[in-house]
Amino acid sequence: MLLTMLYFTIALLLLVIIHEYGHFIVARLCGVKVLRFSFGFGKVLARWTDKRGTEYVWSLFPLGGYVKMLDESEEEVPENERHLAFNNQSILARIAIVVAGPLFNLMFAFLALWLVLVLGIYSLAPMIDGVTAGSPAAKAGLRPSEEIISLNGKPIRSWRDFQYAMMPWVGSDASLTLGVKSMTNGQQKTVTLSLANWALDTKKPDVLASLGIQPFIPTIPPIVGSMIADAPARASGLQVDDHIEQVNGKPLTDWMELVEFVRSHPDTPMNLTVLRQGQRKTVTLTIGSKLQDGQKQGYIGLMPKKVNWPKEWLRYEHEPPIQAIGTAFMQTLDLTGATFSLLGRFVTGKLALGNISGPVGIAQGAGDSGRSGLSSYLSFLALISISLGVLNLLPIPMLDGGHLLFYLIEFIRRKPLSEEAKSVALYLGLGFLVTLMVLAMRNDISRLLG
Repeated sequence: MLLTMLYFTIALLLLVIIHEYGHFIVARLCGVKVLRFSFGFGKVLARWTDKRGTEYVWSLFPLGGYVKMLDESEEEVPENERHLAFNNQSILARIAIVVAGPLFNLMFAFLALWLVLVLGIYSLAPMIDGVTAGSPAAKAGLRPSEEIISLNGKPIRSWRDFQYAMMPWVGSDASLTLGVKSMTNGQQKTVTLSLANWALDTKKPDVLASLGIQPFIPTIPPIVGSMIADAPARASGLQVDDHIEQVNGKPLTDWMELVEFVRSHPDTPMNLTVLRQGQRKTVTLTIGSKLQDGQKQGYIGLMPKKVNWPKEWLRYEHEPPIQAIGTAFMQTLDLTGATFSLLGRFVTGKLALGNISGPVGIAQGAGDSGRSGLSSYLSFLALISISLGVLNLLPIPMLDGGHLLFYLIEFIRRKPLSEEAKSVALYLGLGFLVTLMVLAMRNDISRLLG
């Protein structure tokens, strides 16, 4: 739980500050006086002021931030500073300042995706272990022991590639063309995957499971690799390299079987039969417990021995720095387009509102990706940063896109909207955003309880 909150806090801090820094730096470049740069809202917890009079604050509620600029529409401005006020800048300058926030989010996503490619990331090969009867995958003719190699002509190298490629099609009723290769004889074929009856589970939005695809996941032998200090396993007498053969008399062949048993039995005694240096021994311990994403789960503080899986099970995605620039740029464009497509399907009702996630869902994603390594965490940050950038470009008052809409109307009318009209629009925008936040929180709670 603490680790999840740490990764969530880092993600919030990075993405909010990057977004607001975009507004901040472009405002200064345009000659606008910045009064405050805030991370969070509400009661100020810490503050300091720079030589140019800008106050930097850390506020109580960290779900966002803002940059406050000198503006005659908000307060009285001294005559000698009127040229520094935001409202007295040209339309192009105001547009640049407003667009800079979302643009910096997209730039950060590009940088994160570039860094993932340069560092390299291991992903499981897109090999199918099973197909659920009656599912879209089964109707398409996908079979166990096949590997997906392309989607609509685009090469697929890993399950990570496949899930990214499927993002634009969530909520669609399109038909996709999959290139498939047999894992037994190498024979290739093309199948048509119809999405007409495809819907994500709103409580567990797993793309593969919803399509009826059971991915091939290599078995992790139940051999102890390391133990966490002050955890039940270390106190029990277990040793590194112990091969756990049985749990409460039941044979054990996969480390994940042990993980699932422990998670579902908090504060419960457990007997382990282990093979140690050719001799079988019985180890007794009581499973500990901790809160994980609001639920009580068991833990014993064991880590498996590292397994060197065969290369054919894994795909290593890595590119030299210069080559990675083009790939990361195209990935950013593709993911941005996919995000706009998903938002469009929410608006048209083709995608259920139950798929919207709030802070809890983002925290879970941050924790899961953070524990999977730096490259996975950077990929997660890129996705969230793109989502934040695109969301802020929507023409909704209170968001950057709403301000852009005001400036477009001002450009067409040759004069700004009245303050009364702006106030009404801002209240409507606030009502929409509050409703959206309540819906997202309800979905998060439903997933936790479900």
